[in-house]
Amino acid sequence: MNTIPTLTKDDVATINGRLRVGAAWDTSSRGHGGLLGRISKKAGADLDALAVTFEDGEPTRMAGIGNNDPLKNGSILHSGDNTTGRGEGDDEYIDVDLGRVDPEVEKIVFMVAAFKAVNKKMGDDGFAGADNVEFTVYSMDSGRPEKEFRIRPSLLGRENVCIVATLTRVPGGWEMRKLNTKVNVEHGNKQALLMSAANAAR
Repeated sequence: MNTIPTLTKDDVATINGRLRVGAAWDTSSRGHGGLLGRISKKAGADLDALAVTFEDGEPTRMAGIGNNDPLKNGSILHSGDNTTGRGEGDDEYIDVDLGRVDPEVEKIVFMVAAFKAVNKKMGDDGFAGADNVEFTVYSMDSGRPEKEFRIRPSLLGRENVCIVATLTRVPGGWEMRKLNTKVNVEHGNKQALLMSAANAAR
């Protein structure tokens, strides 16, 4: 099966081919009116779409935050760091060609985070610095994005990382599991961010 079936939380499907995981968000007034609200919207919000690869159970590469081609062969490509959320459509996305991923890679965890120090500086709780946050998984087998499923994280809670989905290598292809699991990570702590991915990979 090359296309990705529509999944609900914790559903699993065997896939091959190419896919994209996109993250979209809008600028927010952060609850302020007037001048403060306009200033907040102008500042924008810095979320990060990330993909972490695993080999022998350990995180080995991360796509995102400036590392746009972590495997150095184009099999996992990040669109680049969007630090504001201004504009239409996906603000960041990760393209994966599963047929070209190094054979040593046994799992890939996709997540979106608001964990940078700038998020804390802006006083953001969780994803509160952005409006209309959503994550979308697309099939890319036709050469253009075809939407398969979307995740809209809950507005409740102060967690600043959403584990979107995992890919696990299996005989004959990969298994995708939709998660939509929110966790909290110390701002600016990359080790804590990787640990959240490792916990999702178990």
